[in-house]
Amino acid sequence: MKKTNTRLAFNILINSLIGVLLAYVLGISPILGAVAVNAAGAAMHYLVKAETSLLVGLAQEVWIPLVLDNPYPSASFLQAATNLSSLVNYDKINLAEAGVDPDVLVDNAVYPVPIVDASDTPKDVTLKTYDTKNTVVRNAVAIELAYDQRALYAAKHRNALAKRIGEDAAYMYAPASASAPNNNFIKNLGSGDSIIDAIIDLAKDFRNADADEGMNLVLCPNHEAKMAKEDKVLYKNLIAEPGMEYCGFRIWRYTRNPIYIASTGVKAAYGTAFVDGTHKYSSFAFLTGEVMVADGSVEMFSRLKDPEARGDMFGFQKRALATTLRGKYSGAILQ
Repeated sequence: MKKTNTRLAFNILINSLIGVLLAYVLGISPILGAVAVNAAGAAMHYLVKAETSLLVGLAQEVWIPLVLDNPYPSASFLQAATNLSSLVNYDKINLAEAGVDPDVLVDNAVYPVPIVDASDTPKDVTLKTYDTKNTVVRNAVAIELAYDQRALYAAKHRNALAKRIGEDAAYMYAPASASAPNNNFIKNLGSGDSIIDAIIDLAKDFRNADADEGMNLVLCPNHEAKMAKEDKVLYKNLIAEPGMEYCGFRIWRYTRNPIYIASTGVKAAYGTAFVDGTHKYSSFAFLTGEVMVADGSVEMFSRLKDPEARGDMFGFQKRALATTLRGKYSGAILQ
């Protein structure tokens, strides 16, 4: 505050001196000259401030919708997840973990019918925060005259956000390991084993667990190539468009599936680098009703006409979450 007052007093002094000199040249009252120059300086200050505020508002109005609209590619397996964005409130979701399914009585002759209390457990889940690194657009105003700079760079940031959220989703949707109580299945492929047979067997496991509604399988590049070698016609049909069905699975393709530790069949830590012989690649399976994705707020942070960068600097912050609802009914094929 003290620095601000000192700067203001200095500016008034300089403006007054300039006003007195101009008044001497023009032959008018020195006081009038000092007042006139200070008034002009104040007007210019508020005009520049208003222009900057208008530019920031315009940028957010134009750019934020480009990040919000269609946040994930149509070919992404995230299209198969349960979208809970409508339940987001202040970047949080209130969920309830459902209790056991009720028993069904057949030809019941005992009354009153037994009562079981609902045992839902309230959950308050906070969305993750994703920040993009800032982009500097040099001489942005001049460049935008040639093409739509806003759309171009907003799309780059949107794609980067979707890529990272997709990586998180793949890691969370894939099972941590084989788990009988939760019906999480792991299939290991030997060098001569068929990927098509593994998919058929995995579908059988889901059906035996009465979990064949909304099945999805996300193929890694290695398994894609293996399938193409085993049955080129089948492979061509399955990749004709995203979400084609085979053995009850909707088939998706992704390049950043999680890896597993070869000796234990346990999912490796997030971000682990693949080591041949130590790890295995995976294709993973999940049920639509057992996983979720939710998008929250999007903010843009910008500094326009930055004197050091000689351009506009901006970045985005998005709140989102992709995870499992109960950690049940998932599968993986490892090789």
